[in-house]
Amino acid sequence: MAARFADCIAYNPEIKGRLGGCPPLIIEDEIPQGYGFYITFVHPDKPEKMLSVITPKDFDERIDHSIYPDMATRVIEHDFSEMGNRKDLRLEEIGEAILSVSEYRSKGEEDDFTFIQVGGEPFFIQNKLFYWEKIERDDYSFFVVINEEGYLDCEEDEGNIKQYVFAYGALYLYKHNQTGEIRAGFWQYS
Repeated sequence: MAARFADCIAYNPEIKGRLGGCPPLIIEDEIPQGYGFYITFVHPDKPEKMLSVITPKDFDERIDHSIYPDMATRVIEHDFSEMGNRKDLRLEEIGEAILSVSEYRSKGEEDDFTFIQVGGEPFFIQNKLFYWEKIERDDYSFFVVINEEGYLDCEEDEGNIKQYVFAYGALYLYKHNQTGEIRAGFWQYS
């Protein structure tokens, strides 16, 4: 599959995908205690569905459980839903910031920073086999990378993000080759 890309752009409530804010109303009750909402974006294979990522609010928990099969960060597939009101489910690092996720496109032009890449050959911050060895052995393949470097320009415009959730790194999502289940495989930072 040829790679597709989505950008981080200034917040527009008409666009389905977004980073930050309160979680989609439909998943509020699925978020465990101690977790916060990170991002929701259109499922690359199912345009009528969304993928939302939640992660532990405690950074030490996040980093101690950062590689499959002991990955604390989770992916929830769901129907599109309006933003809920649960401010207690926001991540402290993102604060009040809300940024939108653009529609997918083929690369076409050169970008300084890629925010979301679907398919293609992933760029790894640390090209070490132990990150993806176990998840690929369990019949998952690379699906999406969310690269925090990709919201750098947008963040400067908004000026609200306090810190990077994944330490200015990248979160790699994998898809099961038989069931199509999407899960967080690992995250890396430099």
